[in-house]
Order: sequence, then structure tokens, then C-alpha cells
Amino acid sequence: MSINNTVLSFIVLAVLVPMGYAQGTGIARPTPAATPRPVPKLSSILAKNLETIGPNIEVSRENREQAFAKLLEGQRYVWSLSRTRSANALEIVRMAKQAFQKAVELDPSLAEGYTALAELSLSAPPNDVEESLALALIAVKVDKNNFGSNRILARLYTIKSRLNTGNPDAANAEKAKSYWKEISRLDPRNAEAWAFLSEFYRDDPENRIAALKSWIGSAQTQETRFYRSVMGGQADLSPESATILLGAALVDAKRFSEAVDVLNQAVADDPENPEAVEYLSRAIDNVDAKTAATSVQAIQAAIYANPGNTQLILLLAKIQTRAGNAAETSKFLNDTIARLAEQDKAAAAGLQIGLGEIYGNAERYDEAVAEFRKALTTRGIATDKAATDEERDFAIVVFERIIQTYKAAGRFNDARTAILESQKVLGDEDSFTDRQLIALYRENGKKAEALQAVKYARIRFPDDYGFLRTEAMVLTELGRVDEGVAIVKSLLGKQNPASPSIMYDDFSNHLFIAILFGEAKRGKDSVAAANQAIALATDDERLQIAQLTLATGQQVAGDFVGAETTLRGILKRSPQNPIALNNLGYFLVERGQKLEEALKFIQQALAVDPENSAFLDSLGWAYFKLGKLELAEENLKKALKLDPASATLHDHLGDVYEKQGKSDLARQMWQRALGFSSDPEQTAGLKQKILGKKSK
Repeated sequence: MSINNTVLSFIVLAVLVPMGYAQGTGIARPTPAATPRPVPKLSSILAKNLETIGPNIEVSRENREQAFAKLLEGQRYVWSLSRTRSANALEIVRMAKQAFQKAVELDPSLAEGYTALAELSLSAPPNDVEESLALALIAVKVDKNNFGSNRILARLYTIKSRLNTGNPDAANAEKAKSYWKEISRLDPRNAEAWAFLSEFYRDDPENRIAALKSWIGSAQTQETRFYRSVMGGQADLSPESATILLGAALVDAKRFSEAVDVLNQAVADDPENPEAVEYLSRAIDNVDAKTAATSVQAIQAAIYANPGNTQLILLLAKIQTRAGNAAETSKFLNDTIARLAEQDKAAAAGLQIGLGEIYGNAERYDEAVAEFRKALTTRGIATDKAATDEERDFAIVVFERIIQTYKAAGRFNDARTAILESQKVLGDEDSFTDRQLIALYRENGKKAEALQAVKYARIRFPDDYGFLRTEAMVLTELGRVDEGVAIVKSLLGKQNPASPSIMYDDFSNHLFIAILFGEAKRGKDSVAAANQAIALATDDERLQIAQLTLATGQQVAGDFVGAETTLRGILKRSPQNPIALNNLGYFLVERGQKLEEALKFIQQALAVDPENSAFLDSLGWAYFKLGKLELAEENLKKALKLDPASATLHDHLGDVYEKQGKSDLARQMWQRALGFSSDPEQTAGLKQKILGKKSK
């Protein structure tokens, strides 16, 4: 699909060719009688002429001189346009075009003449984009080193590529990339060329990083209008912008030590940039304590300049804690909190949450909970009465952390008490308490209690589709999948077209039925329901979601070839679909097939979503199957931090420990997995592992 030429012409007229007369000239609209005759398109005529005589024609000195004179004449007309506000402007454009045309007729090898005509075709009525492209192509055919036409081609194909829209045109993107490469060859310090190349190399990490490094070393430019028109109004071509993007690219490429070096400078230059701080934090999480310590000086300087920046303060605290300075870190944060509390209670409370998280990561759970509770007090939120509307969101954040901390500590009763306490603060009309209580019961294998809690929640919130689905899933976990499916089936065919609701969307309900049957290990039923959802898919996004569910059903049914074929079909249309990448990788790992290819699929999924616990589990399990036990342990531990109630993660980590000869740790992991498991097959396997270890 080509871009709308009217829209393209508008963009071009506004920002593409900065020729003065295209901006603020106030050209009056001519009356019909004064409208000059339309100038015929020249590109086809000139192209044929060039084809006939050849680009290497010998031109006499006299003709070259006359051609150059005509080129200067045309440029004088263009220059005069920026100083006219009369109805004669279009006539001046016509004379400029005639002069440039005469120039290339006298000297067909004069690339500058074709470039000037290309610029006029863009910036003067009728703003003919295709004509400009054709003329610029002639110019680079005559002289591949012609900078102006290469830039016109690069910019126009960039617009046609729909870069930064989420739906790029691959063919035009390749053309744009080729011309930006030419610009970078002709002008190795051209910031615009390297900036766009870094965008076109989004799926090529090494070339993207190289382009960003070249951008940082480029000359400063004030000509940013076109770049902003494509990449967004806040985008700029400064080296500082490139530095942050380079740091992010290095993090995405898992080159964390390099990322720390780059982002230290970015944070020092712009400590108020949250993106720079966030990426530096991610990089620091993945390097050793010594490398992390290199950031201390830059962060301290940034804090000195911005003493209220809590994100920087917490990052420094994280580094100091990893360096073993826990006591100093605690004192530093507490002193900072006390100072901030006098002038900015919200910032102080945010720091208390951060300190609580540091304690939690160090498994100092009571101290973590104490800090979270202090955060409530600092914000003036009492735990024995309802919070105001302004306080509710903050209270939810704090209670989520308290509950999660008790879960990580394995303290079920304390977690349940905190959940019930949250109801006093949030009120009966909020479903937070119900959702947390149901999740707690499910995660601890208390399925009957979970079912009772969800039934009560459905009475209180009868229109909440989430609780309906949760009841169906809990019934499935109790081995009563047909009852769960019946609840969902009761909604089929009841959609009101005049008032559509997700609750009565047949596609979503068939999809969820397929998921329920998959959880119950009834693969054939899952496949049948997924195919019903596929038949109802109204767009490619829904189709892919249904096909992902179909592949899972096929895997459960033992149709391994079918599952692989379905997932590869999705990836053929959508190569970066992270769920398809992960699932295909995991299925192959489970079957012990094509392990190196499976590993690459999973790594690609994590490049899209690096904090996904399921993807980290897949990666750890792939490393386990490949015999890389240290990497397996590292990634499974990361996943457990994100999802501490996963039976599968504890099971997998137990298997890793067993292979490493750590029998006691293996048994501990399997025992925890048993407490979280709701799958009869998994439960039986875990009991066998535990008994096997005990018998030895």
C-alpha cells in the first residue's frame, strides 16, 4: 500500500526541502485567469534523452558554460521567491524550472540541474512527489555522489516506508536505508543519516549499535524538522539523544558492561532523563558489583545537582547494597527520607517503598514490610479507615508489596492478614481484596477455599467477567473442567450488537474454553475450541492469538508436528511475536529437539520482553537441557523473583540443583513446588522425586 500522496506532499512542503520559498512566503492564490499553463512533467522526457545520448556524453566547453549559467539563473529565481509575496510567484517558479531544464538539455551530465528540478517538484505547486523521485533518480544515475538527490531519495523513501508507525513497508524501507547509506558515505559525520540508519537497523543489533556510535561522533546540526516529523515532535539529532539510544541498544543486546559505561555519561549529562536512569538501572542489575560501582560517581554528581530525584537515589542505594554497604545504604536512605519528608511527603514515601524493596531482595522481610508500612504513614494513610480517592492508588501499590513480601517469605497467614487489612483502607466497593485473596489461596494449593472466595466475589461483583473466568479456572484446577466450561458456554450467542461486551464476545469465550481444556490436559477438546475461535477471528491479531492457543492444544494432544507447524506459520507472518517464539522454543526443548534453534527462539522472545518470567523459565530450561547448569540456575532464579509462586519454576530449579549435586536444595525446591502445584500429573512427579531422594 503506498502512502497517500496528498499527505506526503504536505509533509514534504512543510519540512523536506528547506529552500526558503517553501516557508512563510505568503504566496497569493492566483485568479483563474492568471493561472499559468501547467508545466509538463520532465522526468520521462529527460530520462529518454539521457538514455539516448548516454550519461558519459562529451559536452563542449561552450555548452557546459551555458548550462552553468542557466543553473545560476534558475537559482536566482529560487532565491527571489523567498522575497516575493505577489501573485507572480508561480510565474517565477515556471521560469526557474525552464532555466533548470535548459541547463540539463545543454549538459545532460549536470546532476545539480536534475536535483534542482526535483526540489522544485516537491516544494512548488503541484508538489509532485513521484516526479521528484524520478528526477532525483536521474541525478544519482548521472552522478552517484550527488548529495542533494541522494538526500531527497532517502527522505522520500523514509516517508513511504512508514517508519515509526508500527506497520513499516519493507520494500521502501530497504530503499530508504540504501540512500541513507549513501549519505553516510558522502558525509560520514551526517547525524541525520546515522540517526535514520539506527532506526532502520532495529532488527539488526550490531549494525544499530554501530550506527548509533557514528551518530554520537557526528557534527551538530540544526536541521531537525524532517527527523522530528517522522520520529515525533520531541525527537532531536543531538549526540545526547544518541547516547541514551546507544545505551538502550547495548542493554537490549545484553552488552551490559558497555551499556554501563555509555549510560553513566548519559545520566551525568541529563540526570532528569528517566529513560537514561531506567536503562542504567537495568544494566547495573546484570553486571558484577565492581562494574556497577563505576556508576557511583556519575550518580552522586547527578544527585548533587538534583537532590530530589528519587529514581537516582534508589539506584545509588542499589549499587551500594550490592557492594556490601548495607548499613551505610540504610542510613543514607533514612537520612534522605527524613529530609524529604519535610518538603515532599510523596517523594519520601516513594523512597520508603524503594528501601523496602532493597530489604526484600536481601530477604530481610520484616524490615521490608516495616518500610512499606512507614510509606503509608508518611503519606498520611491510616490502616483502620477508608482512604480518600487520591490515596487509593498509592495504598494499592503498598499493599501489593506487603502481600508479595509475605508470599516470598512463605508466610501464608501474614499475607492473608495483610489482604484483609487492605479492605479496611480500600473499602467494600473495591475488588482488590477479593482478587488478592483468591490468588493467595490458589498459589498455596487451597483450591476449595479459592472457589468459595471467588463465588463470594461473583455475588458482590456480578458483572465482573474476570471473576467468572477465575471461577471457571479454579473449577478446572479442581478437576471439574466441564463445570468450568459450562459457565463460559452459558455466555455464548448472547452478544448484543447494539451494546457489545467482552463478557459475551464469542471469540473470547471459545478461546478461553480452549485454554480450560488445555489446562485439563484434554488436548483434542482444546483444539476443537481453538478452531472455533479461529473461525470467528475478525483480524490478524485475533487470528494469531487463537493460533497460539491452538498450538498449545496440539502439543497437549500429542500432535507435536501440528503444534510446530502452527507456530512456525505465525512466525512467518509475524517474526517478532514473542509468545510464538517462546512457545516454539519451549516445545522443542521439552521434546529435546533442535535445542540450539530453540535457544535462539527463546532469546528472541526475551529481547522483546526481558522481564517475562515464563520466557526466563524457558531460557533456563533450555540451558538445563544443553548442560549449561550455571546459566540455567541464573535464569530460573531471575524468573522466581518475578513469579515466586510458580510450581514449574521451583520444579525446574530443583532439577538443576539435582544435576549440580545439591540434593538438599533440590528437595527444598521440589517440596515448595508441591505446595504450589495444581496439576495432578506434576504433583505425582514431584512426590516421586522427593521420595526418591529420601530413599537414597
